Amino acid sequence: VQASITPDAPHLVPGHRASADSDWGYGYQWWLPGGDDKQDYAAVGVYNQFIYVNPRSRMVIVKLSANSSYGQSGSESASREAETIAFFRSLAAEY
Repeated sequence: VQASITPDAPHLVPGHRASADSDWGYGYQWWLPGGDDKQDYAAVGVYNQFIYVNPRSRMVIVKLSANSSYGQSGSESASREAETIAFFRSLAAEY
């Protein structure tokens, strides 16, 4: 698991980069949201589906979705990925 969530190139490491619109990192099909919780990671699917994993709280959250406007624009408000991760993190922080 650790190898699959370890970025293998500098442009895949979480954090602000001039080459990306997001501060998320990436490793072997897992997105690394970055920010304060450096241990969590997520699979993000089409139409806003998620598998969120937070090892510290021993929590896995699966979100099924059929957001018909997903991918229609490049705006965060259309996909709400950062908002969803923030919500998952708030749930994990309670446990």
